[in-house]
Amino acid sequence: MPELPEVQTVVNGIKSKLIGSKIKDTEVFVKKLRYPVPINLKNKINKSSLLDVERRAKYIILRLSNDYSLIIHLGMSGRIIIDKKKEIKSIKHTHFQLHFSNDLLLQFIDPRRFGCILLRETSKLLEERLLKYLGVEPLDKSFNYKYLHEIASNKTSPIKSIIMNQKYVVGVGNIYASESLFLSNISPFKIGSKLTLSESDRLVRSIKRVLKKSIQMGGSSINDHTMISGKLGHYQNKLQVYGRDGQKCRNKSCQLPIIRIVIAQRSTFYCSSCQK
Repeated sequence: MPELPEVQTVVNGIKSKLIGSKIKDTEVFVKKLRYPVPINLKNKINKSSLLDVERRAKYIILRLSNDYSLIIHLGMSGRIIIDKKKEIKSIKHTHFQLHFSNDLLLQFIDPRRFGCILLRETSKLLEERLLKYLGVEPLDKSFNYKYLHEIASNKTSPIKSIIMNQKYVVGVGNIYASESLFLSNISPFKIGSKLTLSESDRLVRSIKRVLKKSIQMGGSSINDHTMISGKLGHYQNKLQVYGRDGQKCRNKSCQLPIIRIVIAQRSTFYCSSCQK
């Protein structure tokens, strides 16, 4: 599933190509993805201009000039491609297309159909149930060591589960939780209430560092993620533990094999020596 860096990469790409352009036509090829696609979508958004693009958690929000906003979630396998109409190829599993006045075409491709496209009045975005109860953004100042220590202090669940819980902090999925915990030398199984202030500080710094670096490198193209150009991201080449089970730890003073444990159908990757 695309995590925060992959979604932010898409947002940055849309901003660079489409801000200020008008939607000339809308094509919808399916009635339902994760949720039904709005039946009045074409009539509502055609001839409106794209004013801004932002990310909230793993949601992409396209703010339009007609006081409506499109909310897009990439789901497990979704991606967005933008190119000139005459150069873009027909791609299997394309469910939604926006034709823009600058001769660019935005395609939403989702083989597994777990993504979604919603239309909401911009003034009511804060009331949207998918956005209303989300936690803090990990790259905001509000996500700091005091905040993390406070929310973890009364938890008996592992710290990895806490930082992946969207009620507390958004966008940190399995890849970046594993990587951040390794960078901060904290075991993914450490109970939240046992986390010290010093460890909270290290972990928050690590999360921010890992996410920022991944965004700079276009995200991690492990399964389906591509940038809007269709090119792959590069952060997967920098991964320290995720997907490296059985391989040597990258810490030169260690070099024990990375361990993979599956809990509730989710893989956890870590170094038993470096992470305590």
